[in-house]
Amino acid sequence: MSTATCGSLVPLASQEGKGDAVAEFLLGGYGLVQAEPETLQWYAMKLEGTSPPVYDIFDTFPSQEGRKAHFDGPIPNALMQHGPSLLSVGPDINKIMVEVIASKVTKAGEGQKAGLTVGSRVLFTAKPEKKEAVRESLVNALAQIKGEEKTVAWYAIHFPGTDNFGAISFFASEEDRLAHLKGPVVAAAAASAEEVLVTPPASVKFEILAAHVTNT
Repeated sequence: MSTATCGSLVPLASQEGKGDAVAEFLLGGYGLVQAEPETLQWYAMKLEGTSPPVYDIFDTFPSQEGRKAHFDGPIPNALMQHGPSLLSVGPDINKIMVEVIASKVTKAGEGQKAGLTVGSRVLFTAKPEKKEAVRESLVNALAQIKGEEKTVAWYAIHFPGTDNFGAISFFASEEDRLAHLKGPVVAAAAASAEEVLVTPPASVKFEILAAHVTNT
């Protein structure tokens, strides 16, 4: 079983009236990613409460070579071709690459969503002198996350060359998401935020459009 070491988090802000077309594009991407053996997991998400709709793609790879193979493939190429007519702003290739510093990956089911329905994403910036402490806390949180039976998948990420980190979680139901958000990992992060972060974390909830999950 391969472990994710790197990935990308790609924001896709749709133009007015183009939200459904972006969603359709992402569903097409789900079909294409099935043929990419080095793409371990690939998620398409719609951020809740956004208008025009904002979507994310989050994907993971065992190596930078695997990630390069994906970015040389049909999905990014199609995004480059159709993005100008669908998106209000194109993704910045220099801001979407991430390092996966800890992860829990299980599978809730089969099909286009792999049994998933919702998730949460939190992004935050460490104080420069607290960067290593934040990184360590994310790695250490994995043990507790593994004890959260209803947290189907969880990733701690770092944006290389910055003090920016994040955590992305996936669930089979709204009840399971709420249990995580009220759980000890989130509570501990909130308690230490003022000490170690530049500003309060930016948290969003999302719906799952499609999920390709291997290596569970």
